[in-house]
Amino acid sequence: MSDVVMQAVSGRELGSRASRRLRAEGFVPVALYGGAGQPEVAAVGARELGNLVAHRPIVGSILEIELDGKRHATLVKEVQRHPVKRSLLHVDLQLLTAKQSVTVAVQLIAGAGLQLVRDTIEVTGSVSAVPVSIEVTPAMVVDGAVAAGALKLPKGIELASDPESVVATEVDGQEGE
Repeated sequence: MSDVVMQAVSGRELGSRASRRLRAEGFVPVALYGGAGQPEVAAVGARELGNLVAHRPIVGSILEIELDGKRHATLVKEVQRHPVKRSLLHVDLQLLTAKQSVTVAVQLIAGAGLQLVRDTIEVTGSVSAVPVSIEVTPAMVVDGAVAAGALKLPKGIELASDPESVVATEVDGQEGE
């Protein structure tokens, strides 16, 4: 699941004029799709969301939203930005259930002496089993590189990317154990 819980405010007005007003007040409009009912509209803090987007790839990852006192696991489907300013304009989220199987991008973290070739890897599994990140360790190195198939995945999670694709290389030329 997600390591970050974003606070959302429900009951925002619809329309471009209302969205501009929200952005001026420091919020980003959010649309929540899926679930049993109609799509919901909400708003999240622009600074909080901007910090999250700046530090990791967010599209295709799981994000927890707290809306009206209830936590919802969501899949980030789209992030719209201003074409010149690059400020956040709108985010589309898909509501998920804990047992639902999803394919998502999970952030990779490099161990000592390794250089990541990719920042994320796609995995498939239930929403509750998806890890926040996967560590790439020097022990996974074979012939100076780490293949996606060598990654240690949690129980219930399967690799959706090509297992032969390289995710990291050695920096200093020392071979792993």
